Amino acid sequence: MPIRWRLTLWFSLILFAILAFSGVVLYALLGNYLNSAVDNNLRAYTARVHGMFLMDNDPQAMDFNMIHSRLPPVNEFASPGIYIQIIDAGGNVVVKSDNLGPQVLPVSPSLIERSLAGDAALGTVAAGDGIRVRIMVTPLFLKDQTLLLEIAQSLKPIEDTMRNVRLALLSGVSLALLLAVLLGAFLVRRALAPVEQITRTANSIEVSSDLGRRVGYTGPADEVGRLATTFDRMIERLHHFFESQKDFVADASHELRTPLTVIRGNVDLLERNMSEPDRRESLRAIKAEADRMSGIVSDLLLLAEIEAGQAETQEKVALKRLALEEIERAQTIAAGRKIITGRLETIYVKGDGYRLKQLLDNLVSNAIKYTPESGSITISLFRDGEWARLEVSDTGTGIPPEHLPRVFDRFYRVDKARSRAGGGTGLGLAIVKEIAERHGGKVTVESEPGKGSTFTVWLRI
Repeated sequence: MPIRWRLTLWFSLILFAILAFSGVVLYALLGNYLNSAVDNNLRAYTARVHGMFLMDNDPQAMDFNMIHSRLPPVNEFASPGIYIQIIDAGGNVVVKSDNLGPQVLPVSPSLIERSLAGDAALGTVAAGDGIRVRIMVTPLFLKDQTLLLEIAQSLKPIEDTMRNVRLALLSGVSLALLLAVLLGAFLVRRALAPVEQITRTANSIEVSSDLGRRVGYTGPADEVGRLATTFDRMIERLHHFFESQKDFVADASHELRTPLTVIRGNVDLLERNMSEPDRRESLRAIKAEADRMSGIVSDLLLLAEIEAGQAETQEKVALKRLALEEIERAQTIAAGRKIITGRLETIYVKGDGYRLKQLLDNLVSNAIKYTPESGSITISLFRDGEWARLEVSDTGTGIPPEHLPRVFDRFYRVDKARSRAGGGTGLGLAIVKEIAERHGGKVTVESEPGKGSTFTVWLRI
């Protein structure tokens, strides 16, 4: 069953339970109120009749005509359906109110027995034709005998009212349930429309392999909206990832094709009759290109290990010690370039010391590569709020502004010919970026052509 129908069914069942419970409670309260009103009316009328008889101080026994004349008019209390009847101990009618006409109130032996015992008896008695009356029987003590006063009220108006209320409640609950199902289905369908759209988009992507499609949700930022937005972001990242992978494969193929072509060409030359100097030159070229291919493969493996999180350790790393070791290493390979020790603070971060050392090695090697022998390279480390800033600045050739956004892409070179001639693989800065992000940080660059560049690694302390 689709989730929208299950939600609609559950909402409808809950609403039905609430309405049914409310209807039962309302019905019970209304019935109790109306029945209590009848009983209170009977008690008040009984007290009124007893009060009229107690006002007589005549010691002589009253005749039945006098008793009848003492009965108050029924409409005096604005209580339609009230009947008065006085009977003797045998149940014979002595006097009755005019509104009874030829009829008499039904006699209940149990009520008579309880009343003769001195109690006020109250009960419901059938009066024929399915009509029931509520009767209150009390003893009426006259001077020469004891009669029984019956005050009754028909329950037919109340029963008719309760029957109409019952029908109204059943009709109302049924109509409300029907509306709940229809409106609930509409609202749930509308609320889950983005989910259906996500499903269609996912199916379309699966069939067409087009990661450029998006849900494009424009509704409120509720749970479904966040789901649609998250789905779009996920597809965007997958799209970017696959595009990067395609570019990576193309770039890697191109980078490896060049040394393979050089090696194959020199192998062909070695198969011919060559002079010894030419043979040595071909062997040197083959060795250089083989070393270059080995460097590319090593860097690719390193990137794969970093992205997979292989052999990562979490330890307390002293960045100042890493910086001092890198300064010592750089001085041995600087080839006339000046290595300057900048501001170095004692800072510790949590991470993989081996990877962070690779990060710093790549930044310094990159700075040496693009800095002329008369230039200088400065290594600095200091605290900036909650971040540790590791800076490598040089006075090299700099980077044009249009190239800055892509300097951390794999195999990207600002000057492709010169970079390849320098033996670079185009992966050093990509490795720096991956290591920094794996440590919850980032790397930024500021550069001005002809004046140099500053690469800054931000690591959370």
